[in-house]
Amino acid sequence: MNILPAALTPKKVLLIGAGKSAALKAKNIYKSDCALSIVAKEIKDAYFKDKNVIKEPFSFAHVKECDIVVNASGDEGLSKLLWENRKKQGFLLNCVDMPEYCDFYFQAVVKNHDLCVSVSTGGASPKYAQFIRDMINAVLPKQPKKFYENIKAQRKQKPDKKIGKVFLIGCGPGSADNLTIKALKAVMSVDVALIDALTGKEIINLLPKNCIKIDVSKQKGCHKFSQDEINEMLLRCAKKGFRTGRLKGGDPAVFGRVFEEAAFLAQEGVHVEMINGVSSAFAGCLAGGIAPTLRGFSAGALIVSAHLRENRFNDNWIAFLRDFPYTMIVLMAYSFASKITQKAKETGVCLDIPSAFVSQIDSAEQTAVFGTLGKLEEMAKLCSKPAILVIGKAVNEAFKMPCSIKRVIV
Repeated sequence: MNILPAALTPKKVLLIGAGKSAALKAKNIYKSDCALSIVAKEIKDAYFKDKNVIKEPFSFAHVKECDIVVNASGDEGLSKLLWENRKKQGFLLNCVDMPEYCDFYFQAVVKNHDLCVSVSTGGASPKYAQFIRDMINAVLPKQPKKFYENIKAQRKQKPDKKIGKVFLIGCGPGSADNLTIKALKAVMSVDVALIDALTGKEIINLLPKNCIKIDVSKQKGCHKFSQDEINEMLLRCAKKGFRTGRLKGGDPAVFGRVFEEAAFLAQEGVHVEMINGVSSAFAGCLAGGIAPTLRGFSAGALIVSAHLRENRFNDNWIAFLRDFPYTMIVLMAYSFASKITQKAKETGVCLDIPSAFVSQIDSAEQTAVFGTLGKLEEMAKLCSKPAILVIGKAVNEAFKMPCSIKRVIV
């Protein structure tokens, strides 16, 4: 079964029926500049009140010189009759909601200036095709004429005589579903991508086919490139005229080195666009059912990191937990679980404060492990990194919230 091929010249189309389904088809056919005739026993939709409808039962006399017939009457018997005679009569047939009687399927089409995109589900679900079409439309330029004029102008320029643009892109916790539309547009447009360890595979797969991908992962005790080297790579790519994406997990403004990279590039005269992402700090809380600013339990949320340069442990925030009226969200805490508990004990912090590790955020392996500040080491053994640590009274209320991920209590 084929989808309707592109018609290089307008076709003559016969539409059978004048109800709601027929109205949807008629609107699309009129947009295609095809010559449309309509035949129906009666008019059932107001759309056809001012249209030239032949009000009589269908006969094969109506298909004379027609290239395409669309049966939107809902009459299965008529569909079967048309199907059996279509080759003899010389027309292509589409019977609405009857894929077994179709030579082609209608596509959901989005037109954006000179760009035209068609989506088809092979007749399985026109509504889903429309949904995908609307998603595509959401990421297309809102000022298409200016956008396409710029593209045409760029084709006439030599890449080495202009400076490219750098996008610092927050890619969220991992799933492509948590990309913002702005981030999606940037990811799909770059020539070169410098990719962090926490960037999800789904998102990497969205990069253009010919995009140059460079792994610049930074993990505990293993940095493939220093920050200065990454800065220089971004600058070199920009000077070569490339649209360069720096793909970062979570939000680049939250322990994401956005300042070091953006300030360096701006000083070198490179155009930089910074794009926020969904932070794992809040995505992790919600995944585990934790509302970090829950009224009556938390007056706010504080985000800190347990990790400093050269793999040093940051414990300056632990003393704040004494009579702490907020929720503490600790990033990069997994490897320091025992040290956090020990420092809390030494500092006189109550070890019964409700706590939770939420690990593998945004993946099929998402897990939330609940316990107390005094049981962090035991809790860490029941999950894996990357993980966030959430500490505070609001954690205990999580079990009143709906949750679709695995939850473990220690």
